[in-house]
Amino acid sequence: MSPCSAIPVVVVDDDAAFRIGVAANLADDGHPVYQCEDPRDVTHERLATAHILVTDYHLANTDGISFADRVHRTRPGLVIVLATAYWTVEVEAAVAARPLVHLCHKPVDYEDLHARIHELASTA
Repeated sequence: MSPCSAIPVVVVDDDAAFRIGVAANLADDGHPVYQCEDPRDVTHERLATAHILVTDYHLANTDGISFADRVHRTRPGLVIVLATAYWTVEVEAAVAARPLVHLCHKPVDYEDLHARIHELASTA
């Protein structure tokens, strides 16, 4: 991967296996990755350097939609990939109302995630 295609990514998930797996996979592909277990611990400075945020729909202290809304108050243009194994009509409707939030199925297909990150970063 060339340095110009490295995209800074923040990964937030209270599921350590998912968070560490996604972060390691993205880092192996050359992306600078910051990972955090609790969305309350993600700093404004860290969000300022990110191009993509990958998070889960089900988080310990909030849900992915509420977290995305909070992030967008600080970083209105940040693209968010919301991963969920619980894909419902309600989740789809909530995401459809937020053009910078995109759904991704869990378990994550890493090739698809890489492609999605590059596609979203180029349109952001």
